[in-house]
Amino acid sequence: MKRCGIILVLILAISQMALGNIGVNTVAVDSTQAPQPLRAISYSLLPGGGQLYNRKPLKAALFLGAFAYFAYQYLVADQNLQASPNDQSLHRIRNDQIWLMSLTWTLNLLDAYVDAELWDFDDYPINDAETPDPKIEKPKEIPHEQK
Repeated sequence: MKRCGIILVLILAISQMALGNIGVNTVAVDSTQAPQPLRAISYSLLPGGGQLYNRKPLKAALFLGAFAYFAYQYLVADQNLQASPNDQSLHRIRNDQIWLMSLTWTLNLLDAYVDAELWDFDDYPINDAETPDPKIEKPKEIPHEQK
């Protein structure tokens, strides 16, 4: 229980550091306040840290919760394996939890990087229906043969 308290304090401290690095600016976008992808990855070494850095708290909670769940399941499976070391199914269950933790952590890193790279993606509207490019010629229609 003492470990959980220490981990919780560590998570809160890192999240406060991450949230303090970006100011909220809804009027104009200042590129100096844009999230930096490498910094997002470094915060993502703790699951959910990069998402907090990118101002996505729901994603952060999901990644942290998934990672914590799989870590807990790993600890339970490891205790069961220690109780009966010859049971191969327990060995497989424990290893599966390690794979799921690794997958969650890797997706956490990738998501933080992509969110930091595409931070202004919604600022560019697509106007393909308004005015066509005059340099592009429309292909000529080929008449179909009639029978």
